[in-house]
Amino acid sequence: MKNAFTALALAVFVAGGHAQEAAAAAPAPVSASTQDLSLRGAVAWQAKNVFRGIERSDSQGLVQTSVTLDYSAPGLSGVSIYGSFFNADSVERTYAVGLRRDFSFGEVDVGYQRLTATTVRTIATHGVTQIDSNREVYAGVSLSNVALKPSTYVYYSTELKQTTVEVAGSKTFAGSNVGLAGCDIVVKGYAGLSDASTSVYATQNAYRYLGASLDVTRQVGRGPELGAGVSWAHNSDRQELTAGSVFWGRVYAKFIF
Repeated sequence: MKNAFTALALAVFVAGGHAQEAAAAAPAPVSASTQDLSLRGAVAWQAKNVFRGIERSDSQGLVQTSVTLDYSAPGLSGVSIYGSFFNADSVERTYAVGLRRDFSFGEVDVGYQRLTATTVRTIATHGVTQIDSNREVYAGVSLSNVALKPSTYVYYSTELKQTTVEVAGSKTFAGSNVGLAGCDIVVKGYAGLSDASTSVYATQNAYRYLGASLDVTRQVGRGPELGAGVSWAHNSDRQELTAGSVFWGRVYAKFIF
């Protein structure tokens, strides 16, 4: 989970630093090496478009793509800046920028994202609120040395005045244990609470959600990682059109450039 742009509040993670003497010449700028930059992408077909436990698209089958650019800042051990783009057919797009720092226990992640949609949806008509441009700030902690590699993220929508807290975890098993040599089996689970306590865009609402997925993946040499899986999500919302559970399948490919 690393990405890049350029100097973006690195002082949050790098304390101190001595002032240069006036007589000292400024160092010449150093170009980022290919090891400092990484580009990742993914393309997937999803049978349904589900977001935080709620299906929010009438489309049965969407092509989703994502691109993430990471920049590991030289001289700042464990610090990276990232930018990402996500697109789900013509339904919605998400743009994000953020900053991460690696620690011995895992990583800390803070960022900002803008979620756009071509169709405005309301709870009264569609059972879910989705506006044409929604901005969120977020912060999260992931633990890498603990079973299930748990993570906790907090999101706050400045437009909808909505707070979301989500916890997640995952476990990978060797496929050879069940006769799938060369493959991995990835199990993921998550649970969250979303609360919009004020009636902005008529969104005053609170609900809990949880979900799980099971994927079979295979790395193709030095090329892409291919995968196929099934997912399930459930929400406690009482909206007639979106309440309850949903199952769907997907296939995907992930690339690292």
